[in-house]
Amino acid sequence: MLLITRPIAQTENLKMLLEASDIEYAFFPAFKVKKINTEVLSKNYDVIIFISVNAVNYAEDYYKFFSSGSFKVFAVGPITAKRLFDKNIKVDCFPKVNASSKELLAMQECSELIDKKILIVRGKGGSEILKNNLKKLNQVDYLEVYERMPCELTKLHTESIEVFLNSPKGALMANSNESLSNIIRLLNLDSPDNFNKFKSRKLIVFSQKIRVFAENLGFENIKVTLNPSDQDLINELII
Repeated sequence: MLLITRPIAQTENLKMLLEASDIEYAFFPAFKVKKINTEVLSKNYDVIIFISVNAVNYAEDYYKFFSSGSFKVFAVGPITAKRLFDKNIKVDCFPKVNASSKELLAMQECSELIDKKILIVRGKGGSEILKNNLKKLNQVDYLEVYERMPCELTKLHTESIEVFLNSPKGALMANSNESLSNIIRLLNLDSPDNFNKFKSRKLIVFSQKIRVFAENLGFENIKVTLNPSDQDLINELII
């Protein structure tokens, strides 16, 4: 049993993998995704990088700004690339297995970018790894097309807590420190005793940074995925 804490709109691939592995799941979204309006700084980019499936979906209103330009399209991972392919957008570079900024930066097409104008399409806030590395030799702009808003406690959260606690091998996941903080907030809104019940369960995180944060909060059984991918999450579940 996995407690899925991502926004529900971002769970399609993970659900598919869980069902293929015959692993039960319940939804406990820590965030919801909201579209925001922003301004495209230029129409003449050499490379446009999509950081997530949400970036692809919420950027549709801006595609017309780039339709006449000649540029390459990069994606941060295979799921984001597939969404672009589904929209008939050619993807010139993306990590074929694991989705992460570091994996993309390690690819030859990315490492060879010099004196280029690059646009990163993403949500508001988040990691600066990609921009900080690329801006050393290039001009890099952001197009932020959505933001994550903390969820309020709903009937879905309460029902999922009950299902999870009735599953002796239940595990939960956290994609970021912010996500983990919101998970705990929602648990405490449901019942002040919930965190004590959850902290001994397996918690699967995607980086050592999140692991340290979780340890400081009191979680006792923390596993870090080898890579920040859905498949590596599944691998930790079946160990």
